[in-house]
Amino acid sequence: MNRLKRKIVVLGGGPCGLSAAWELSKYGHDVTVVEKEPMVGGLCITNEYKGYRFDLGGHRFISRNEELVCDIRKMMGDELLVSKRKSVILLKEKVFHYPLSIKDIVLKMNVWTNLKVLTTYIMAAFLKIVFRKKDISFENWIVNRFGRTLYTLFFGPYTEKLWGISPKRISSDWASQRISLLDLKDVLFRLFRLKKDTPRTFAQTYFYPKKGIGQMFDMMSEEIKKKGGKIVLNAKVSHIRVHDNHIEGIDYLQRGSMKTVNCDFIISTIPLPDLIHAFPRHLAKDVLYHADALKFRAVRFVNILVDLPDISENTWMYVSEGKYIMTRIQEPKRRSIFNAPEGKTSVLLEIPCNEHDEIWNCSEEDLLQRCLRDLNELGIDIQDKIIDYFTTRVTHGYPVYSHDYGIHRLEIFSFLDTYENIVTCGRQGTFRYLFMDTAMEMGIAAARNLMLDNVAGREKVQLMRSGGELIEVSSVTA
Repeated sequence: MNRLKRKIVVLGGGPCGLSAAWELSKYGHDVTVVEKEPMVGGLCITNEYKGYRFDLGGHRFISRNEELVCDIRKMMGDELLVSKRKSVILLKEKVFHYPLSIKDIVLKMNVWTNLKVLTTYIMAAFLKIVFRKKDISFENWIVNRFGRTLYTLFFGPYTEKLWGISPKRISSDWASQRISLLDLKDVLFRLFRLKKDTPRTFAQTYFYPKKGIGQMFDMMSEEIKKKGGKIVLNAKVSHIRVHDNHIEGIDYLQRGSMKTVNCDFIISTIPLPDLIHAFPRHLAKDVLYHADALKFRAVRFVNILVDLPDISENTWMYVSEGKYIMTRIQEPKRRSIFNAPEGKTSVLLEIPCNEHDEIWNCSEEDLLQRCLRDLNELGIDIQDKIIDYFTTRVTHGYPVYSHDYGIHRLEIFSFLDTYENIVTCGRQGTFRYLFMDTAMEMGIAAARNLMLDNVAGREKVQLMRSGGELIEVSSVTA
């Protein structure tokens, strides 16, 4: 590594930004993390309330990167658990395995539905071969591989609820990177043992901190500070200071006061639109349109304290039907028994929305009552067992993969490439829906490239894990 000590500013204190700062602090660099929220962790914070712990959605740590796993285990010691995952899909008053199993569909759906699944698959396969149909949208990608019936039953309704737009308007990139099966033919071959290789699937065990996913990043931030790094909270980046093609520093607003930090290099993990708007307007005017075209889906979480020992044996329950407001139901104690007091449990509901829409602005009481009606219809009756509840919100939950998102993203990267001392990484910083471990790897890779003076390696960092591979394929062991 380059022994020259650098002054580095990391924008954003989520998994990616903290991992970058963690790596840099190990080598004695002068690193400052600037985070707009009152706590570190980004989308991986844990809220504690009356002895209960709630993450912002469902998180777990699992990685093929043995070095990263070793470092996290060393840092956390006995505070890191190995947890088991069990996930299901609730649909048509039935419970299906997750990931989707064709065997499950055959056994639980009626003969007419199974016949439609088969015939629409054959039709889709024929049309794809004869007309060489392209995968333009999410809908095309699914229908071309699974047929119209499975799309209408499972994939379409859930996707539209999650993103708030028609799957016809969502890029096929989303499906190719997230759907864990190749196509229905592949599934049938495996079902009848005509294929012997291991199918792509989701890991059944994973690492998880005793006191919620946020504990991992709280401990990481403490290590950064012990090594001389600085973490500035409640600080919103307002201006990027530029001279020619070099960034000299940033201005941030903290509790009504504007402050400046000079730097040799910037690692940015904040949302790409926010970063572009922080540049001098006369320099960024040609890419402001592209920045504003990148949209994020917000999420509202309903966190319910329940006077019951448990509500199910599942970590996750996916709710695909559009008539229900939530996309996932979670029971946090399934990850760690320390997420709820002994003999009690809790329920975490994920509700996608857009900032300032009806769901975003809905009162907590009205939102709770709507959720309780849906839960009751789904067979989960906790109405008389509620101890308390609260809601939380995130504005930048999911980058929306619209048809043209790739064009806007590339224009922004081209603009940023004209500056020699900045790299963007992480979910918001690359506008990609990443697993937590990939975001952490990105941050570490960005830090190492910086220490090696490898400016040309920026693109490699941004494209990490960008293929159609599924990262979460093997379980962890204690």
